[in-house]
This record gives sequence, structure tokens and C-alpha cells, in this order.
Amino acid sequence: MEQTIAISIKDLQSQFGGEVIHDHLDLTIYQGEIIALVGGSGCGKTTLLKQLLGLHKPTRGEINILGIDILKRGADLLSLQRRWGVLFQQGALFSSLTVLENVAFVLKELTALPKDIIETMSYMKMKMAHYPLDSAHKYPSELSGGMLKRAALARAIIMDPELLFLDEPTSGLDPISAASLDSLVVDLQKSLGLTIVLVTHDPDTLWTAVDRVAFLGDKRVLAVKPMAELIKDPHPLIQAYFASARTERKEHHGN
Repeated sequence: MEQTIAISIKDLQSQFGGEVIHDHLDLTIYQGEIIALVGGSGCGKTTLLKQLLGLHKPTRGEINILGIDILKRGADLLSLQRRWGVLFQQGALFSSLTVLENVAFVLKELTALPKDIIETMSYMKMKMAHYPLDSAHKYPSELSGGMLKRAALARAIIMDPELLFLDEPTSGLDPISAASLDSLVVDLQKSLGLTIVLVTHDPDTLWTAVDRVAFLGDKRVLAVKPMAELIKDPHPLIQAYFASARTERKEHHGN
């Protein structure tokens, strides 16, 4: 059965001054999958994520998201941005607002819904993100790392998005909290039918929460495969990366 394409990236080139970050980069992301962007430092993962979000414009190429070429003049990027949610690495919650106010913020700004409906929807999304509802009136500075991520995740899904972008979702979390968040992301993908694109360095996430892994290197995507297949790919950059990741994993888990 033919899969529906959610994101298509073709012949992408990105350049900062004289430095080329991406060159002839191609990637297809299918509707309903969880795909991770990985690769060594400086390979352009974060740059690519920013380009998908419309925060940085590439030098050349095509980025088609949900049927819209976001690089074409006149593309309604604002309308498209309402169809996706974003979880930033540090949560990026407003420090002066409570968690409830943070989660409700987009609904207050972009809709004319009554206050009680907005509050009900916000509580619903916090519950879906496994955020403790008795802590809804806490401020971000009062939260643990895991709670902060869950609050940010609740905000990311408040508009019932079709796409979810996650930047290092388990960064800074202990192994138990990280595994719990990975499980939550998989559950949300299934229950909401999301397409999820994430940037991560966490090998546990790659093994347990991801359908395919796109490996960036040599200014392009070298391979896109399930993790079990990717670690067998003979490309030297891929082999070197995962050899290093395995070493770090052993040291981290103490065996």
C-alpha cells in the first residue's frame, strides 16, 4: 500500500557565509511515522529542523510540508504552523506564566473560545501528556526536568496538530524519566495519529521510540532506515557514530 507523504525535502542546499551545511539533501517523511534526525556534531540536524519550521531559509531546494511548498513566495506559513506543534530542547515555557497559562496561551491568542473551554482543553492536554494536574498552577522554575518536558509537550499538542517536531526531547533527563517520555511520545503518536520528527542523541530513543532514523553526514542524508538496519550500514561515518554511541551508552549505564 502506498504511503502518504507528510514532508518532502528535495535538493536542499544550506550555506552560512562560505560554509556549506547541506548540499543536494533529499528526505521523504511519511504520514504517521516517527522519524529521527541523527548525525555527528555540525552535520546540520538543527539547521534542518529550523528550516522545516520556517525559521531559516535554505539557499536552494524544495521543502513541501502537508502539500505546501513553504519556500515559495506567498506560501501561507502562518496557517501551516497552526497544523504543527513544537517541543523545544529546554521547553521554552514562559517563565512568568503558570503551566496552565502556558498550555492555554496559543488557544487564547489564536482562537475566540470561551475561557472555560480553553481551560478544559488545557487540562485535557496536560492529562494526555501525563502532567500532574494538581501542579497546573506551578511556574516553570518550580518543575523538575521531566515535568517541564511534559508541560511543554502538552502545549505542543494543544491545537491538535498533524505534525510534531521535537528537539532533543530526552536531553537532561535521567534514564527512567527519558524512557517514560519516549513511551509517552509513542502513545501520543498512536492515539492522535501524529507524524513526529525529532532530533536526538539518545540511542535508547532510537531503539524504542522511532520507526526510521535519517542519518546526516557529508552534507546530505546518507541513509534512512530502522535502527536495527542502520547500525549495519557499512558507511564509515555511520559505523563511527554508532561505535561512539555504544561506548557512551555502556559508560552511562555502568556496564
